[in-house]
Parts: sequence; structure tokens; C-alpha cells
Amino acid sequence: MRAVQRKTDWAAASPCPEPEFGTFTLRDGTRLRTAFWRATGERVRGTVLVLTGRAEFVEKYEETVGELLARGFQVAGFDWRGQGLSDRPLANRQVHHIEDFSILTDDLDEILRDFVEPLAAGPLVLLAHSMGGLPAVMHLLRHGERYAAAVLSAPMFDFFTGPVPRRLAVILADWYCGRGRAAEYALGQGDYKLFQGTFTTLNFITSDPRRYAVFHDAFRKRPELRVGGVSFGWIRAALRASDHLQREAPLERVKTPVLIVSAPNDRVVRAAAHRLVAARLGNATLKSYPEGKHELLMERDEIRDRVWGDIDRFLEDLPV
Repeated sequence: MRAVQRKTDWAAASPCPEPEFGTFTLRDGTRLRTAFWRATGERVRGTVLVLTGRAEFVEKYEETVGELLARGFQVAGFDWRGQGLSDRPLANRQVHHIEDFSILTDDLDEILRDFVEPLAAGPLVLLAHSMGGLPAVMHLLRHGERYAAAVLSAPMFDFFTGPVPRRLAVILADWYCGRGRAAEYALGQGDYKLFQGTFTTLNFITSDPRRYAVFHDAFRKRPELRVGGVSFGWIRAALRASDHLQREAPLERVKTPVLIVSAPNDRVVRAAAHRLVAARLGNATLKSYPEGKHELLMERDEIRDRVWGDIDRFLEDLPV
């Protein structure tokens, strides 16, 4: 495999080789883009399945994958339906739309069984960020026994709804969906607009300007990766899934060791939901980083190094 040419002036802890890209066709005919990185050392410590956040793509995790490879893991990943280079359901490919988050959990079940497990070596670890953390926990309720551990970075157990209060967002999403407008952009949402400004720490994502640029640089250079805002259907589905997870899901049944890394001042997802879910999961550890923002795996080094230190300690007891 040839090495990926880096597009920033910083380098990962370990160079990240180009993955083996493929296409996985789900039972309903939807095609997902997959990626697989083989371990670079002689001994495979385990296999990590990486679940991306909303609007993301596997290339965004190049630095994270480099860290995992350096630690002896092989890594599998994919683009969720509706984003990256996987199939998208609407004529306007930028509208992020889904009817029910259980669809993503079902997709993950198929990915595990027919893509990851045939390639897996050693213990299996789940690593999910933001939106990926919601189907990840629902997936663990179904298949937790298959994983030795799970790491959830700022998981989207609940999220901020902007200037619209959450309760009103529920009402509005139900109203528009009930009138056949589920696949339309929600209020205030639209196509992705290229970032033209100067980096400012006022953003909600990260305090590291170089890592902040990774996402926007990719969207600038590869328009086919771009995802805009969310639909009324996405909001309704996400809020319903969030309520189910926090109020009804039997989280106590999840015995898989789970590490949740959380930024208490996160303005994308609600950190209070991290505390609630961690308290109810059967075997969870919550670590907080008060100086961090939403993208803890892409924060400045002094924060990110602490995050990886906690991940390392969490994973050091994996079975051989």
C-alpha cells in the first residue's frame, strides 16, 4: 500500500497507510463504502471498528487510525448511508435524511456480521464518535457479547437544537413530517457552505486550527463528500432515538466495558446525557475534559494526549 499524501502541515503519531476500500451492499440494496487498514506490525492486538459522526467520511479519521495502527490494531470503517461516498437517498445529495435511527443500527448489525467479523483478528473493539455513538449503544444491546470493549467519543445521546428549544423542535419535526415534508431541510438548514473565514476558537468543534481544517479542506477539494444540514425526518428520528435511549432502553444489560470521553462544555451534544447513560450502562467509565470541545480526538495535543492516555489505560487489559 502506498502512503497517503498528507494535506496538512502536521503528522499523525504514526503514518497512516491507504486503506483497502470496498463496497458493501446491504439487504435493502443500499451500498456503503468500506475501508480496512491491516495491522502494520507482526502481532495483531485486536480489531477496531470505527463509527464516524454526522456528515463525516472515513478519511477524516486518518490520524485516529494511525494511532490505532501504532498500537498494534487493525481497523475497519465505513461511511454511513447518506454521507461520505455511500448511497444517499435524495435527489439533493446534501440533505442529510433518515426516517428512523434503527436503520443505522440494522446497517451496523450487517456490517459487523458480513464485513468486520470475516476480517477480524484478536478482540473486537468499537470506537464511535458523536452521531455514531447512538446506534453504537443500540448495537451493543443486541451484540455486546461480541465486543471486548467500546470507546465512545462525545456520543450523540442527546443534542442541542440551536435557537429552537428541544420541546418545540419535537413538535415542529412531527408537524412537518406529518405533512409529507420529512425529506426537506429543517428550518435554518441548507447545503454546505465552504468555510472562507479565519479560524476562531469560538467554533464548537475544536481549539486546534490544523485539525479543524481537515474536515473543511476535504469538502473543498472533494465536493462529492459534502453533506449539508439535516431534514425534518432526521431531527424527528434522532430526537426519538435519543428519548428511547435515555428513558426506555435496558442499558443495564450492556456488560461490555464502555469508556465514554466527554467535554462538559460541549455545544454540539449534551454532556448531561453522557452522565445519565454512563450511570445506567452495566459497565461504563466516564472521563471528562473541561477544556475540550466536541472533537476530543481532534483537539489540541495537550487535551488529545490525555484522551489517548485514558483510552490506552482502558484498553490495556484486553484479552490476548
